[in-house]
Amino acid sequence: MIWASWRQQRLQLITLLGLLVVGAAAIALLRSNMVGALASAQLTNCVTLPLEQCAAPAGTVKSFAETWANPLDVGRMLIICAPALIGVFVGAPLFARELEQGTHVLAFTQSVSRTRWMASKLLIALVPALVVLTVLQWLVSWWLSAAGTLGPLMNGPFTAVNFGIAHVSPAGYALFAFALGTFLGVVTRRTLVAMTAGLGAFVVMRFALAGVVDRLVPAQRQELPHDADLTVLSRTDRLVLDEGWLDAAGQPVPDDRASALLQACKSAPGGVPNTQEGFLACLPQSGLVKKYSLFIPESQAWQVHLVDATIFTALALVLLAGTAWALRRQS
Repeated sequence: MIWASWRQQRLQLITLLGLLVVGAAAIALLRSNMVGALASAQLTNCVTLPLEQCAAPAGTVKSFAETWANPLDVGRMLIICAPALIGVFVGAPLFARELEQGTHVLAFTQSVSRTRWMASKLLIALVPALVVLTVLQWLVSWWLSAAGTLGPLMNGPFTAVNFGIAHVSPAGYALFAFALGTFLGVVTRRTLVAMTAGLGAFVVMRFALAGVVDRLVPAQRQELPHDADLTVLSRTDRLVLDEGWLDAAGQPVPDDRASALLQACKSAPGGVPNTQEGFLACLPQSGLVKKYSLFIPESQAWQVHLVDATIFTALALVLLAGTAWALRRQS
């Protein structure tokens, strides 16, 4: 059964192998060229330092960043788009083409059960796709790490693109996209419909669950005096979930009330504009005692990725169960 599935999907497997070889060669070549550019511009030591600590001229750093911004973004977008492409071109046609062309009837008349037939096709299609994705993901991460803080990693691990290409999240997305495509393929029995609907549903689910995942990981709270600079709470090494003001009891002040109190403190008695000292003195008297930030630190990024991948993998398992149920009902 595995041999028959391989024969049916050999073009797809050869395509995946070709993408892996071409992609790996391109990334390795680009990384080598970028490392050479870093060395020639004497920026090698800057990749592990914050930008403000880099001793190189600002013009040199800017020139490097502008030159390599687009290639690095292309590498990141490759990993971002790969799960959707796996769902569209690997998952959706897997059973939809068989059902659309009627070739499933022959398979159902063989001695092999429908469950084993389905499992064989899923195994042959999914495992190579995940291997290719994982290898390309590692190569892109290898490339990005060579650029360090002079590349996209300077924005921190929680920006949308950086998060979507790291750790186990891409594998979770790919599993979900693949399972979604196979399910829609069996239900609709139309390859093009399954590909189109699967792509749209995948994008919608990615956006819909983005904010949910963050709330499932324990967050930390940092408090600062009322006169502190709030930008300290919004560094790139953390994912800020909420920020604002605390009253004397340490409870968050609603945003609308905080805005009204801030506006009131900007005016001194008599309606004249308040001084900076008067404004800061007014804040704790009005109830805005401290500033706070609720955040997930960079050290807990792996937990967010694990929760993210777990949610999408669970959804994938549900969809695969639905695919098996729908296949059993096919005539």
